[in-house]
Amino acid sequence: MAKKGTSGQVALVEQAAGGDPALERHLELAYLKKGRAVHLPTPLAPISDTHAHLMSFWRVDPVFALARAARAGVRRLVSIWDPLADARTAPTAADFHALLEGWLAGADDALRPSDEGGLPGPSRGERELFSHVGYLAGVHPYGAPRYTDEVHGQVLEALEDPLCLGVGEIGLDYHFDAEDDIEAAPHDVQMACMARQLAVAVERELPVELHLRNDPADEARAAHADAYRVLQEVGVPMAGCVLHCFGEDRATMERFVELGCSIAFGGAATFKGNEEVREAFAAAPLDRIVFETDCPYMAPEPIRGLECEPAMIALTQEALCRDRAERTGEDPVAIARSAWENSLRLFG
Repeated sequence: MAKKGTSGQVALVEQAAGGDPALERHLELAYLKKGRAVHLPTPLAPISDTHAHLMSFWRVDPVFALARAARAGVRRLVSIWDPLADARTAPTAADFHALLEGWLAGADDALRPSDEGGLPGPSRGERELFSHVGYLAGVHPYGAPRYTDEVHGQVLEALEDPLCLGVGEIGLDYHFDAEDDIEAAPHDVQMACMARQLAVAVERELPVELHLRNDPADEARAAHADAYRVLQEVGVPMAGCVLHCFGEDRATMERFVELGCSIAFGGAATFKGNEEVREAFAAAPLDRIVFETDCPYMAPEPIRGLECEPAMIALTQEALCRDRAERTGEDPVAIARSAWENSLRLFG
């Protein structure tokens, strides 16, 4: 979670070559930070955003966020549906399915007018995203005290949806969220909630994404220690287990990789103070890395503080792959390609 930001989408209308300026504004791949337009790089390889919250934007329209993502090189996207946290917007998985289909149709339509002038027409590759967006279903640890049999049934029902790719985000959060005044639920309650949902992923051979967050003052990193124990007891799904939004050190990464997990790196890994996270990325086996945004939270450098959206993952891919290449001598394109192939193995 991060403080709410504002969208810095920039429209360079005066440079447009015709077409609808309002539409071009929504499709432009530039963001304004401190008066400077930051343009997205050409992706090193196709990109998969393995963790996004399309229902959680404050100002960004999901339709245009998806259209911009397609233009930025995103070819796969996994969103999240939580029957408790998302109950107001999409009380059932069927409701969320309908929302996704509407947004995707709108994004596809938004790109079509550019065929007639203005921005370059979309390629077949860009439109590929619109048939490869799915979601995970699960209850975040914030909801652990309210995880009833009825809620469990909602998760099971969601897993029957062809757009539902697995279980998540589930896990342990031992951090007091002062911004939203959320106290961490009792650890045993969180562990039981995580274990019950993890068991479903193991039994059905579905991928699972874990949210693990420690209290900043906790040197023992109890959330990760407890989660490791739950994974040992319940099992790691054959289809894969991803530590979402990894923010720990190399030793923690290695411990979970040995258990059979993959590691997802997002915009926070680019922050100047997160050198140990970049060290972990550089040391992680190439077959265990994936990228994500966790949008609308934690936009990457150099646009940190803006409302994050899937297109911004291009900055994360560029920064982390080139940083790793400098440390290891590997080809940055090969690093990016590995993350893409890993995402396909996990989420199809």
